[in-house]
Amino acid sequence: MVIIALGLVFLLAPFVGRLNREWHVDALLRRASKGGPLLVGAAFALAWTPCVGPTLAAILDAAALSSSAAHAAILLAFYSAGLAIPFLVTALAFDRATNTFARVKRHFPIVIAVGGVVLVGMGLLILTGEFTILNAKANTLLQGTGLNNITSI
Repeated sequence: MVIIALGLVFLLAPFVGRLNREWHVDALLRRASKGGPLLVGAAFALAWTPCVGPTLAAILDAAALSSSAAHAAILLAFYSAGLAIPFLVTALAFDRATNTFARVKRHFPIVIAVGGVVLVGMGLLILTGEFTILNAKANTLLQGTGLNNITSI
């Protein structure tokens, strides 16, 4: 029901002003003065903890149980690279990305509407139990490819 509700919020956003508000980081940073970057960094770290925490815990657990310090270091290096590389690529491509986002922003209502329709559709599939059936059918179709057993990697 929550997924369907969020999809409806997406669909209603262009028509309901309160749902279509913009937040401008520059204005917030001006109000926060010199402490702004610190607050933004703290908020980012706090918001990202649920995403990063379980993965980091699993990597640290695997590193602690690994056969050698070198293996543990490799695990942690790949984890760190997985975090750092997207940020570095984003920083290097920031100008190009800004231009691309400007083009996408012109079509933003369509992008939001498509996202809303997808959310409502997924919510309905989950609510009716059809998502589980589709998942089982996809698993059956992938039997011969070896892709149906990704969780065992």
